[in-house]
Amino acid sequence: MTTTASPRTPAATEPMTIADLHMDGAVLRDLALKTLFYRSRMSRTELSDALKLAGSVVEELMQSLSQDGLATLLGASGTSSAGYVYALTEKGFERAENALGRSGYVGPAPVTLDEYAAEVRASSISDEDVTREALTSALGSLVFSDETLGRIGRAATSRRSTLVYGASGNGKTTVVRTIGRVVGGTIRVPYAIEFLGQIIHLYDVSKHEAVRHEDTAAEGDLLKARPDRRWVEIQRPVIWVGGELTRQSLELVYDDETKVYEAPLQLKANGGTLIIDDFGRQQMPAVQLLNRWIVALEGGIDHLTMHTGQLIEVPFDVLVLFSTNMMPEQLADEAFLRRIRYKVEIPNPTRDEFRTIFQRECAAAGIPYGAGAIAHLLSHWYDASGRELRGCHPRDLVEAILDYCRYEKRPPVLSVDVLDEVCATYFLRPMNAPE
Repeated sequence: MTTTASPRTPAATEPMTIADLHMDGAVLRDLALKTLFYRSRMSRTELSDALKLAGSVVEELMQSLSQDGLATLLGASGTSSAGYVYALTEKGFERAENALGRSGYVGPAPVTLDEYAAEVRASSISDEDVTREALTSALGSLVFSDETLGRIGRAATSRRSTLVYGASGNGKTTVVRTIGRVVGGTIRVPYAIEFLGQIIHLYDVSKHEAVRHEDTAAEGDLLKARPDRRWVEIQRPVIWVGGELTRQSLELVYDDETKVYEAPLQLKANGGTLIIDDFGRQQMPAVQLLNRWIVALEGGIDHLTMHTGQLIEVPFDVLVLFSTNMMPEQLADEAFLRRIRYKVEIPNPTRDEFRTIFQRECAAAGIPYGAGAIAHLLSHWYDASGRELRGCHPRDLVEAILDYCRYEKRPPVLSVDVLDEVCATYFLRPMNAPE
């Protein structure tokens, strides 16, 4: 997904020489060889676009490859060097095959791990403020007491790990998603990270929302500095994962065929929010998950293991939000739960809050609200059966009323008979409930 932002000065300009990239030149040479291997022939401009490197860097690369007999200049289109067309020699094809055997990564040039760590520190989520007004507005139609709102707000302002718990249907998932969204702004993430010649793929179109700018300078435009295209500007990420989370999701994933690493979820979430929904129902026990992140949650540093067994240190600048309908003491003991700084319960709505939610849902659906019908609902379908109020019930029942009235070809109405009919297909009636 891509959004458009107003023009602004890029955070970093494009490096103009290989030395400015501060990385092993052999990695860049291999990347250029592999790119040409798949495309047969490419102009300098095409190589620049594929590698996300300045034309001057590509020219320097191709001069080096040509001097070593690995590439050749076929000709030019136009009068400038941007139109030079290159191809691999037979020796170059052999060298490219060897490079592909070491790493199958082909794409934008990576940034170094040190550069990435510096960028994360410079755009830390802890530098962003969350206001009461922004949070209240983002929560929209949810109805909470001032006490609950205050607790949510303090947790959001802290940008520290938070456990949101309570019964299903009261808005826990909406709360954690809202906290993630109100921490606004944009950050930059690289397409890939290089460390000791190994490539870690980071930018993920399924997880990151790119921001498009309209003022990107074209190659050869000497009047405007072009941003470093190895980086993608994105909205601060809000990454959600539920019961499918496994231990492997939190580690570097090495592909034996391509010999390229895929970044774990917490690395992709850096600078933003990682939501662990249905906490305690993952394929890995809650204690194992907390134990995996003890150092990261407290020190802001995570350690990842490469397939060679080598540990690498990466920044952990993530707001981790846990959401569960289990009681905290069912998840871990007090010592472990201290690692999660805030615990916020989302309680069942009070009767007054329930009525307010119902009024809002009726207004949104264009159904006249009737206090008498709601009194019947509360006494007959809640009090008589001992059923607990849930924040989602008014929305679901109003939607059921619309379905019922549409089928019966009658105007939507909040009446006792309609409520009884929709409740009969929504609730599981306890054995001791009246018929």
